[in-house]
Amino acid sequence: MYIVIAGGGEVGGELARTLEKAHEVVVIDRNPQAKERLAHLDVKVVVGGATDPDTLREAGVDRADLFIASTDSDEINLLASLLAKGLGAKETLCFVGKGGYVEVLDDPRTAEILGTRIDKVLWPQRAMAREIVEVILVPGAVDTEVLAGGRLRFVEYRVKEGGAYAHRLLSELSWPEGTLVVGVVRDGAFLSFAHPEFPELVLEPGDKLLFVTSLRAFPELEACFATGRGVRRVMVIGGGNVGFMVAQELLRRRLEVVIIEPSRERCEWLSQELPGALIIQGDGTDLQLLEAEGMQEADAVVAVTDNDEKNLLASLLAKQLGVSKVITRVSRSETRRLFEQVGIDLPLTPRQAAVRAVLDFLGPENVEHVSTMDENIELLEVELPEGFRPRPLRALATSQVAPVALERDHRVMLYREDLEALPGDRLFLVVAREVADETVARIVG
Repeated sequence: MYIVIAGGGEVGGELARTLEKAHEVVVIDRNPQAKERLAHLDVKVVVGGATDPDTLREAGVDRADLFIASTDSDEINLLASLLAKGLGAKETLCFVGKGGYVEVLDDPRTAEILGTRIDKVLWPQRAMAREIVEVILVPGAVDTEVLAGGRLRFVEYRVKEGGAYAHRLLSELSWPEGTLVVGVVRDGAFLSFAHPEFPELVLEPGDKLLFVTSLRAFPELEACFATGRGVRRVMVIGGGNVGFMVAQELLRRRLEVVIIEPSRERCEWLSQELPGALIIQGDGTDLQLLEAEGMQEADAVVAVTDNDEKNLLASLLAKQLGVSKVITRVSRSETRRLFEQVGIDLPLTPRQAAVRAVLDFLGPENVEHVSTMDENIELLEVELPEGFRPRPLRALATSQVAPVALERDHRVMLYREDLEALPGDRLFLVVAREVADETVARIVG
C-alpha cells in the first residue's frame, strides 16, 4: 500500500517505523529536522504543512491508499484528513485528543454536511486511560488485559530484588491450577515458554513474568505477588484529558481520588465534573505540597501531565515517599526505558494504542491487535480461517511466539501441547513484534 502520514513526531514516527517494511510510506512534517530524524527508515519525508494542498500533492496524496493524520493538533489533523480525502486519498485515519470530535465525526449527518467522510477517527488517550485503570486495579501488576470476553486474564509482573522469585529457577516454581506461564521479558526481549533456554532460566530482578490465567485462578495468582492492602487511594498528577478519564473511572469504582493540576481554570472545571474527587491547584513536582496532600498514603500515583520531565520528577518523588505503584505517561520513546530503569512501574505512551489501531485497520479482519507490552511484544487474537490446517498448539510455538489459549464454541482452553487448533477457533498469541506479521501470515495464510 501507498501510505501518507501527516506528522513525524512520536506517533507518526512510530507508525512509519512499523509500516515501512510492508508498505511504501511518505511522511509530511513541517520541521526540516524530520528528514534527519527519520533518515534510518525507508520512508520519504516531505517538509511542509499538512494542511497545505501543494504539500499534500507533493506527498502523492492523490494516489494514497491510506492517509493518516497524526500531528499534535486536532484541528490540523481534521482539516488535513478532509483535504486528503478531497484530493483523492482512498481512506483516511485521523487521530484526535478530544472525545467530542469522535462523537461528532462518527455521526452520519456530519459526513452529509461536509460532503465527505473521514473513514476512522481514533482517540488513543481513551485507550491509554483504560489501560491505566486496569493496571491500578490489579495490585502488583505492571500490565494486564482481559481476554475472551472476560473469561481469561493476561497479566504481567516484575521480579523484584528481595522478592520471593528473584534468583529462582523458573522451572522449579509452581503456580495455581488454571495458570499458564507465557514467557519472560528480559532487557526488552521476549522469551516464550518454547525458547530453548526457558527450562534453565533463572529469574533476575527486573525480569517480567507474563501469565494467562482463568478467572477462577486469577485471585490465587494475585496472592502470589500481593504486597500489603488493596488499592483504595489514588493520586493523579495532571488533570488533562487522560487524568480526567482515569479519575472518572476510578470514582465509578468507589476509590478515593486526588488530582493535582496547576491551572486554576482547569481545576474549577474538574471540580464541577468530578464532585467526588479532591482537586488541588498546584505543582505536581512540589515535594512539600505532595507530602501535605498525603502522597505517601496513596496506593498508586498516576503522572499524566504533557511534560515528560515533570512526570519523571513527580514519579521519582512518589517512589521516594514509598508509593508501591507508579504509572507514568511518556511522550518520547527514548525516555521510556530510562523511566523503567529508575524504578517506574509502568511507563505508558498513547502511541502504543495508536499503532494497534492502525494495524487493526490495515490487517485482515480476522486479526486483532489486543495490546502492546514493552512496545515490542504483541498480544494478538486470530480467528483461524476455513482453510487452516488443523495442528497441535505446540507446532505453532517458537522462541518468540507463544500460543496461549483457544476459544471454541464459547469454550476457552489454555495452552496444552496436545491441544489441536481447528478452523473457526479464536487463537490468542503473545509474539515479539518483529515476527508478528510473519507469524500471522504463517498461521492464516
